[in-house]
Amino acid sequence: MKLTIPNLFRVAIIMMFGSVISFHPLHAQTNNGAKDEVRKMSLSQVLAITEEANFQVRMAEADMDIARSQYRQTNAAFLPQLSIEETGVRTNDPLNVFGFRLKQEAVTAADFDPARLNDPDAFTNFSTKFEVRQPLLNADMLFKRGAVKNQLNAAEEQFKGTLEYARFQVKDTYYRLILMREQLEAIDKSLAAARENERQAGNFFEQQMISKADYLAAKVRMLELESRKSRVQDQLITVQDNLNFLLGMEEDVKIIPSDSMQTPRFSEDHLQNVEPGMNSEIRALKYQVSAAEQMLRSSKFSFVPSINLFGNYEFNDEVLLGTEGESYMIGATLKWNLFSGFNNVGKVMESKAQLNKAKIAYESRSFKNRLDIEKAKRSISQAQVQLEFAESSVEQAAEDYRIRNDRYEQGMEKTTDLLAAEAKLSQSRLQRLDALYQYHSSLATLELLLEREMTP
Repeated sequence: MKLTIPNLFRVAIIMMFGSVISFHPLHAQTNNGAKDEVRKMSLSQVLAITEEANFQVRMAEADMDIARSQYRQTNAAFLPQLSIEETGVRTNDPLNVFGFRLKQEAVTAADFDPARLNDPDAFTNFSTKFEVRQPLLNADMLFKRGAVKNQLNAAEEQFKGTLEYARFQVKDTYYRLILMREQLEAIDKSLAAARENERQAGNFFEQQMISKADYLAAKVRMLELESRKSRVQDQLITVQDNLNFLLGMEEDVKIIPSDSMQTPRFSEDHLQNVEPGMNSEIRALKYQVSAAEQMLRSSKFSFVPSINLFGNYEFNDEVLLGTEGESYMIGATLKWNLFSGFNNVGKVMESKAQLNKAKIAYESRSFKNRLDIEKAKRSISQAQVQLEFAESSVEQAAEDYRIRNDRYEQGMEKTTDLLAAEAKLSQSRLQRLDALYQYHSSLATLELLLEREMTP
């Protein structure tokens, strides 16, 4: 092609376009042509996002706000209630007409005429009333307020527990994301070796040094690894989507872990010295027990009389918001429900059952928490054993594959033996990654149950 001026201009545009593409490493091209935003993030960064954006955490925070508002409502048990009321009526009812005239302080001698009393003209009255009610003694409401306070404390502990569980989910998903990416790297190594074996087997087959079956075995091994890589890639996308959901991020954001799964060691003595304690879930159940106890007392005190004060100041006039007729009233109410059709008795029985249920739930969760902690400690110890075995296995399998590959290139090893050695090496690498993930997952579980970070 002759490099004329227009051709040189086209080449320059193509080179500039290529350089623009090459200098955008933090965006990945999707199948539909859209670009995914790629973020390289550490575990501490994703955990910080969890506290603000996780859906479960936000709902738990809303539940805590609901409990707080319910506790605020119980202030009515001892604070006064103030109200203002404006009422307008027009009537020719004899009794009401005379009464409204009295309230307006507008009665005259002519109003006592029997004919006018019995058949009055229609009369208009506007009443403006200021009213105050002051609770004085409502023992059942005071104990109910204590119950709602304990429920608020339980909601706050449940929020903490939800946050800890969300952090655990993010940790586990983050480690699984690392696992999937490292599995892909391990499979790529095995796939590179398998492709080289398939190439060598093809050359040996053409030279009639191996049978067609041996060549096909090498090709099948390569296809098997490609199939496994496809499955892991699909799992990687699923884990990525789960992490995005836990962080409340859009689907077009792709997170790349900047941390790796380390292999800290915990001694048996260190694990055995870990003492179970009361986490947020157990503390929440304990507050639920206290709330049930307060509700039982509230039910019992519903048999006690209640005393409340009241007072009002009233204006009555023929015009809206008028202030002609003034009057006031103050008083007290003593109320004692002697019999309510066994309604109060039934509430006491219900409160006793609720208290018994709350105690059982608290004891059950405390017992289960101790068992879960011991299980997590055993899982950590077992993962460390499996990890040590897997690391030794990888070292042995790598050396075995190296020797067999050298012998195979010299025509001194069978194709099937070489493929078996490569498959064993690939499996050992994957087992090591699984053991490493299991270690971190078990450690995250133990930290969730203890609600504190574990250090070796």
